[in-house]
Amino acid sequence: MRGWIRLLLGLAGLLVADGEAAAASCRYRPGAPEAGLLVRATVLAPDKVLEHGEVRVDAGGTITCVGHCRAPGAAVLDCDGAVLSPGFINPHDHIAYAHVPPLPDRGERYAHRHEWRFGTHGHTRLETFGPTHDPRVVGWGELRFLAGGTTAIVGGAMAPGLTRNLDFADGLEGLPIRPVTYTIFPLDDLGGIERVGDCDYGPHPTSRAEVAASSAFLAHVAEGRDAAAENEFRCESSTRFDPVRHPDGGGPSQDWLLPQATLIHAVGLSPADLALVAERHASLVWSPRSNLALYGATIDIATALRLGINVALGADWLPTGSMDMNRELACARSYSRAQLGGQISDRMLWLMATRNAARATRTEAWLGSIAPGHLADLVLFDRPAGQAAVTAAVLSTPRSTLLVLRGGRPLYGDAALLRQMRTGCAAVPVAGADKALCSEPGAEPPAALVAFAQEAGLYPLAFNGVPRDEPSCRVVGGR
Repeated sequence: MRGWIRLLLGLAGLLVADGEAAAASCRYRPGAPEAGLLVRATVLAPDKVLEHGEVRVDAGGTITCVGHCRAPGAAVLDCDGAVLSPGFINPHDHIAYAHVPPLPDRGERYAHRHEWRFGTHGHTRLETFGPTHDPRVVGWGELRFLAGGTTAIVGGAMAPGLTRNLDFADGLEGLPIRPVTYTIFPLDDLGGIERVGDCDYGPHPTSRAEVAASSAFLAHVAEGRDAAAENEFRCESSTRFDPVRHPDGGGPSQDWLLPQATLIHAVGLSPADLALVAERHASLVWSPRSNLALYGATIDIATALRLGINVALGADWLPTGSMDMNRELACARSYSRAQLGGQISDRMLWLMATRNAARATRTEAWLGSIAPGHLADLVLFDRPAGQAAVTAAVLSTPRSTLLVLRGGRPLYGDAALLRQMRTGCAAVPVAGADKALCSEPGAEPPAALVAFAQEAGLYPLAFNGVPRDEPSCRVVGGR
């Protein structure tokens, strides 16, 4: 009997996953290609939730109407019970490490990033691996994010045809901007230099002129919870802290804390430091899972938000961070409830993954919001009965991701739905759900990418429940 019920639901266009409530009902009606697409769903607009809303996308992939829209001749995607959100933006990742599975948690916590990078101060060295330049590995890592609704990433490496790569000209996928600047060692301290009281780091630190000339400048700053970590911020936010140029080339201190600057991690910042970030209108990227797994502490997020700082959420990397933005959202939500009494609302978490991330990457005129003139980087999430629309987005998983559009073009989602919308799509293994990925010019064919990942034993795209060996999201030690 149950099999007959499932068959009937499938014929009706309902997407059903084992062990879950019936999913949203999506019906697709083809139209004239030049007339674009009309999407009907609950729409998460920038300032409100539009129940039974409509979004019109023109043939070029730009949103032209939000609310109640006329679209004669357009294809229509009617998803009753689904939530339409801007695609998530991951402004901080190291996607070239997508081949390195989560590291075992031995309970050790560090005070500074160079301790786990090099094993200094009596600590265990964690970074015994290196990045890969294999585009298939990078592509698999990007697909892991795409499967959960992420449409853009700043990751230090790229594979064509999947997410937008905001730090590569070839990865912008038509986005009309200059690539953002992404740097891991703005103090030229790759070799493990730690200082307190001066800025005697490497001879080529980031300058104010470099940041001023960038469209957006994202940099690791104060990654740790000790004085050496906070010292980094001093050397990057004040010319008076250390005015001396040292014999080996280090110093003097710089001041590049400008509006286009985004500080990644910033665990070591004091409330006074955060007040300066707010005063200068710079942004932050919060990566709670990786911070807690490595340092047992994270940025003073409550103070950052109280000061009105633009805070985005970033996954960091697979070894100690989150496998996708969905799991980073889960960590941030858990941290808020366990440590902050739930101060961070689901709406604020959703904004961190969408609008705030667009602001941090200076792409807010095109990405991060469902608004006329923005690119149609959109994702449809299933919405359980009785659940708030924004909560459905925050609690989303690759299994609940019904459809991902990039520039209005279907890329990933429910296999039955994709087969109606376009050709060239192949099944992908997403925790037993019937999902598919569509081929794009220059990209590894989906079937070949899946075969490679399986042969190479790469970490899966998704799990039912908590991912295998997922890094800790608990406070251990702390400041």
